[in-house]
Amino acid sequence: MSDYDGTENPETPWRDDGETEDDNRGDDGLTGGDRTPYGPNPDERGTELSAIVGLLGLALIAQALVLELVATQFWNDIFVGATLLVAGGYNYYRRSNEEFGSIGVASLVALLGLWLVASPFLLGSGSGIAETASDLGIWTDIIVGLLAFGIGSYSAYVIRDRRRHVDVRRTAT
Repeated sequence: MSDYDGTENPETPWRDDGETEDDNRGDDGLTGGDRTPYGPNPDERGTELSAIVGLLGLALIAQALVLELVATQFWNDIFVGATLLVAGGYNYYRRSNEEFGSIGVASLVALLGLWLVASPFLLGSGSGIAETASDLGIWTDIIVGLLAFGIGSYSAYVIRDRRRHVDVRRTAT
């Protein structure tokens, strides 16, 4: 059984005497858990870039369905396109709710872009290094990959930079 008798507890952060409780580290000792961003992205910056990433994913899926591709290139474009579509949608949702996009998701987009540039040469079929049923499929993968890499890298950099300069407020301790 608890020894709590229902009286005011001086250890609570909602004290009536106007004093706040702190761990007395001062501002220099604040950690990420001690601060909460307040309105970090009020202008919803970056929603356009996230929408472009989603559209790049749709373009890959459409290309896979329209062009005659070998099986490895077809499934690669479907899976990478679906991942880009979900990643773009996720960061668009975050940014449209006045939050920053995810650095991890932006980095994933950049890595998928590099994979798209390399995949026609690594997944080619037949006797050639990149023999596919459609040269247009190769070039679409390379162009979408370069765009995804550029947008993902830029987004990750900007998100990291903006998080460093955000107006923060102390959390209740």
